[in-house]
Amino acid sequence: MLGDVTNPFSKGPHFFLNLWHFFGLSFWIVLLRIFNHVTILGKENIPKKGERGVLFLYNHISAIDPFVIGVTSMPFFSPVWWKAPAKEELFKNSFLRYLLYSWGAFPVRRGQQDQMAMDSMVQMAKDNVLVIAPEGRRSPTGDLLPGRPGVGRVIHFGKPNKIIPVLLQGTEQVLPKGRFWPRFFRKIIITYGPSLNFSSFDHVPNTKEVSQVIVDEVMNSILVLMKDSG
Repeated sequence: MLGDVTNPFSKGPHFFLNLWHFFGLSFWIVLLRIFNHVTILGKENIPKKGERGVLFLYNHISAIDPFVIGVTSMPFFSPVWWKAPAKEELFKNSFLRYLLYSWGAFPVRRGQQDQMAMDSMVQMAKDNVLVIAPEGRRSPTGDLLPGRPGVGRVIHFGKPNKIIPVLLQGTEQVLPKGRFWPRFFRKIIITYGPSLNFSSFDHVPNTKEVSQVIVDEVMNSILVLMKDSG
């Protein structure tokens, strides 16, 4: 989490860390764009290199979803941290914890309100690129699940410069739940929607109901992308 003393990479990306990201991204590019086929729609909505305060909000159908977003929108040698939440259990192993932190992941507790993580995400949304699944867990059917009000709270207080809805299709065929190694020669479609504007909520007191209204609008925008895809 932001400012977490256990995170050795909390100060931001530097040359050698970006070099590490370069090799990691190259691996996922080979896996997802060469051994599988990725179609990118809405490229004009992808932020430019160096833009800060960007929030990607995607439908969650596979463990590889954040990597597909990284492969299709994350620039090499980014001067800005790209952050994403991961379940707290993954950070219990010291090696895996170090690896996850090096990629901008931070721990959150699943199935319960994690106030510390929410407060950290509010700060991250101001100056970083933050990648979040508003549903909070993978959809077992591919249908959209209700968005979590905590994400609406991050938007309300973090006020990111860009809030981009993202629709992922086909990732569950590449890596279904319970499978360790991805399949090859599958088709993935990722659609980046236009940035959403929630400035009308700037002077509205935050409540759980307001946060829910905000995240409901996010989920509706992803649903619109889904309907437009046919």
